[in-house]
This record gives sequence, C-alpha cells and structure tokens, in this order.
Amino acid sequence: MTPRTARRAHLIEGGDSYLRQKIREELLAQFVPQMDARAFAVQEFSLSRASLEEIERAASSPTLLSPRQVLVLRDAEKLDEEELDRLEGLLDSLPEFTVVIFEEEQLDKRTRAARLLLAKCERHGAESPEGSEAVRAAEQWAKKIGLKLSRERAEDLVFVLGPDQGRLHAELEKLRAYVGDREVTMDDLAAVVVAARQFSVFDMVDFLAERRRPEALALLERLLAQGESPIGLVGLLAWRYRQLLIARELPAGLPSYRAAAVLRAPQSRVAQLQRQARRFRPDELRQGLAALAEADEALKSSPPDAKAIVELLVVQLAGGASTAARVGTR
Repeated sequence: MTPRTARRAHLIEGGDSYLRQKIREELLAQFVPQMDARAFAVQEFSLSRASLEEIERAASSPTLLSPRQVLVLRDAEKLDEEELDRLEGLLDSLPEFTVVIFEEEQLDKRTRAARLLLAKCERHGAESPEGSEAVRAAEQWAKKIGLKLSRERAEDLVFVLGPDQGRLHAELEKLRAYVGDREVTMDDLAAVVVAARQFSVFDMVDFLAERRRPEALALLERLLAQGESPIGLVGLLAWRYRQLLIARELPAGLPSYRAAAVLRAPQSRVAQLQRQARRFRPDELRQGLAALAEADEALKSSPPDAKAIVELLVVQLAGGASTAARVGTR
C-alpha cells in the first residue's frame, strides 16, 4: 500500500500500467476521498500539450467541493529548460490546497526533468514483480478471488503473460468465472487465456526463426481474431525475445534451476527457451527487440491502423521487410 504522507508532490514511475493506476487511486483516495468531488478536484494534463501557464493557473485555483485538489501531470521530459525552471518554481511554491502527481512509465535518469522530479517528489515505484515474486503475486490474487491455482499453473500463467499485474489479474478473473470451484488445469489455460494460445507465441517465434512468414502472419491473424490486442502481442513478443537473448548468453552446463532463475521462467520451460534461442543469432534478437520497441511506440501513438503495424512487424521479424520499410512509418 502507498504510505500516507504529508508531501504534496509525488512521482509514480514504472512500466506496469496496473500498478501505476493502483498507486494513483490510492493517492487520490488519500487526498480527495470524496468520489463525487473528483470530477472537480482532480485534473489531468500532458505537459507536451498543456502550457505551464495553464498548469500554474490550475494549481492556484482552489475548488469549493474539496479541501484539496490534485493535478496529475505526464510527459515531464518533454519540457525544455525554461519550462523546467518554471516547473521547479511551481513545485517550490505549491499552494497548501494543491497536490501534484507526476506519472511516468520510465524516466531517463540522465535528464534534468528526471533529476528534478526525483529531488522534489516522493517516488512510488510501479515496476512489475519478476520471477518467483510475479508467480507469488499471481497465487496471492488467485487466493483472494477464490481461484484454485497450483504453483505449476501460476508459473505457466506468468510465463505466457509476463509479469504485468494488470494482464495477470484480468486473466485470473476470467479463469475464476470459467472453472468455478475446481482447480485450474492446463486445458483451462489454453481455453480461457488468450495469451496461452500464446503458447502460440512459441509457435510464432518458431515461424519467425524459420522465416516461415505465411504461417507467422496466419497465426497473427488468429490471435488478433481471438481477442489479443496488437500492443499486448508486441509486449509478449518483446518479453520472449529478451528471454531468448539472455538464453543465448547462458554458460554451457548451467543447471536448469539456475537457468530458470536467470530467465525468470519455470524450470520446465528452460530447455524449450534454449532450443529456440539457438535458432537465432544474437544480432537477430537485438534487431528484433529494436523493431518491437519501434512498433510499441507506434502503437502507443494511437495509429489509425494498429493491425497494419503488427503485420509489418511480423514481416520484418521474419526477414521479409526491407530496411526502408520501418515499422510505424506507414
């Protein structure tokens, strides 16, 4: 839980969107507990679009419906030096009735914006738990909602979804509705969890390694038809590519339990990951990660055709895209 604090400048930073939302809600509950007042007492701004003059005006204007108001600010690293000077002045002179919450997926600690926020704000980390901690978190949430989930099935779930808590909670809720009072089986995962058809992502990676572009595109079409989001699929592929790159670099003869810890994967999946990793050159995996990052950025900019972006990505990962056809440029 977020600690109660008298500080009025806060930074929520981390890549787990569910945890960012959870921390934001906890802070809002602390500073504006009346739900009916939040429509007037909570304002959200992107610093890439709103002017500092607008932010200053909002910070200095109290609301009659709540003793405190909250400004949620994003994109602080988009500010130039003059704007950062102005933001620093605002943080040093916040009115007693105003709380500022900065929310960032990731800050470059080398930038002045990052240094300013870390110096002036109380930081709340929103990083996904990893490895056994992610499995434990899945087990705890399953227990909370009354779902019978074995350790092995929890490991499988984290393996196919990655550690993102929002995705894990959503899929566990779906499993609870599907299985009722009985224990979750592997067949249940395959039937309910879209990404466990992402044990299909193993198939996708095999197709990409073998340059089987038609099969990879057909599988992509099926996953999208089954409800997998383009941005979710890109995230899952990026998670797998990072594991494969790490697997390529593991020393020969490393015990499987140690390899599992390094790869943040169940021990039962280590051999499969190592087999796939050997089918790629390290530079292919690094280039693939760069393409995945580019596609992720393009998808997050609300493109008109998200499906076209992931289709071009799959073509590129399968070795069929020219260097001129960059992901997200069409």
